[in-house]
Amino acid sequence: MIEQALYGSQGPNGYQFLARSPGFREDWLAEAERLCTGFGERPAGVACPKGVFARPFLGGRVAVVQVADQGTDSAGRPGALGFHVLILPRRLYEDLGSDPFFLADHFPPPWSARGELPVLEWTEGPPAPRTLEATRKVLDVPNSATLLGSVQALLDGGRVVFERTTPDEHLLRSLWALLPTSSRADLWPASFAFSNQHGFHAVVVPRTNGTDFDHYLTEERAGDYPEGRYELALQTAVEAGDDGEMQAHFARRSRRQTMRLGLVLLALFILVPLGVPLLVPGASPSTRTPGKAALVAKLDLPRVEECPEPDQAERERLAGRLAELGRRLQIDLPPGTDTQQLAVALQTLDAHLGTPDAARDPGPLRNYGPLQRQLRALLWKQGVVEYNERGLGLCELFDRLTAKIAQGISREGIP
Repeated sequence: MIEQALYGSQGPNGYQFLARSPGFREDWLAEAERLCTGFGERPAGVACPKGVFARPFLGGRVAVVQVADQGTDSAGRPGALGFHVLILPRRLYEDLGSDPFFLADHFPPPWSARGELPVLEWTEGPPAPRTLEATRKVLDVPNSATLLGSVQALLDGGRVVFERTTPDEHLLRSLWALLPTSSRADLWPASFAFSNQHGFHAVVVPRTNGTDFDHYLTEERAGDYPEGRYELALQTAVEAGDDGEMQAHFARRSRRQTMRLGLVLLALFILVPLGVPLLVPGASPSTRTPGKAALVAKLDLPRVEECPEPDQAERERLAGRLAELGRRLQIDLPPGTDTQQLAVALQTLDAHLGTPDAARDPGPLRNYGPLQRQLRALLWKQGVVEYNERGLGLCELFDRLTAKIAQGISREGIP
């Protein structure tokens, strides 16, 4: 499901939300307005017939925004800007190739609508794979060196800026057509913006002077950017007509995925040698890790594959319960609804609760992988007997922990 809203000028009342779908929540309005106003003040004589940009949004969502002048005034100058804001789950955005231009094509703005807008729903399945012919067409342009240099710079962690007096959606679409799909999920483009308040990774603006672009690669420098492995490999595959090799490059891991894999492998290299003595039959007690390792063996957790990642709704419910418990205990638990933020909140709660029984110390919660296993380990540490009861979801498990904490508070006579 995709929620939508229109933001624009209402005559003497100034800019405001003119229409929105029923699920476009009240607590989203301030952030959505910040996205729109962050587009910037219009420079003299600059028009914006159509622009598209994307940014991360609250609660693990993504905002895809289309912006355009709404007509002209009596002197023929561009009228007020209108903004069409689409809010969708980040997982759906990634499933659709992390391509805001693809989404903008499918959901043209209903500029004349007022009041209530319908909730949008994606029913068409994933986008078609990029073809060899289409990619060759993207590269068959005079500025192909600029495109490839910009793509390599983005993959190297840089940012690129292009100076134009009008939007250049074709340019940004071409960049997106050459990037690996997974990397696009971590990059945020704007085919036009009056300013760079949002710090886009690739952006077209009327003026590049000022400190906002001190560390950006300009169009002039992009063509001379040092040739990297990705751009060379992609260009070679396309010129050779090797569709399989091209698709392999588009499917390569992003920097974030590579770092995550590296951390997992590092953890395995550290933990596996520690666990080998416990698994070798006949090993003498003197060769086994004493103390905490033996105690942790009493911890009965589901296997990793039995603990699926929670969906957005369950993560939001758990975040609400964490916030409420934090208020009761008068501690600041980190906010957020993505898995990593919830894990940090659990670790903060764990540090506050301490270790009531030295025989029940499972070590750092992060060592247990999925969020559900971390929460179950925390329940075991706090003596919750239902910690290993299969079939309980995250919120049900957390309710058991809350009840256990409430019992302790009652016994100590704390109001």
